[in-house]
Amino acid sequence: MANQKLIEAQKRTCYPIGHRLVPRIKYGDESQDWHAESIPCHDCGAVKGQYHIPGCDVEECPSCREQLLSCDCELGDSCVGLSNSD
Repeated sequence: MANQKLIEAQKRTCYPIGHRLVPRIKYGDESQDWHAESIPCHDCGAVKGQYHIPGCDVEECPSCREQLLSCDCELGDSCVGLSNSD
């Protein structure tokens, strides 16, 4: 089940913030070192270069760079299938 969720998470490439699309942060690109070079995400199982499963406690907010689950940013629903140039 987690494998399918990881596959689906890769389609969610950005979050809408206001009228702009902000790219999600992939595992290994976060501000904090989660040792992505050597281990998968401890919460969702993403490997370096993959997007986290929505709701993962490691995912970083692309706007404030804090933990996405606890930040106060007004992120809309994930932009499934949209590009940053839309």
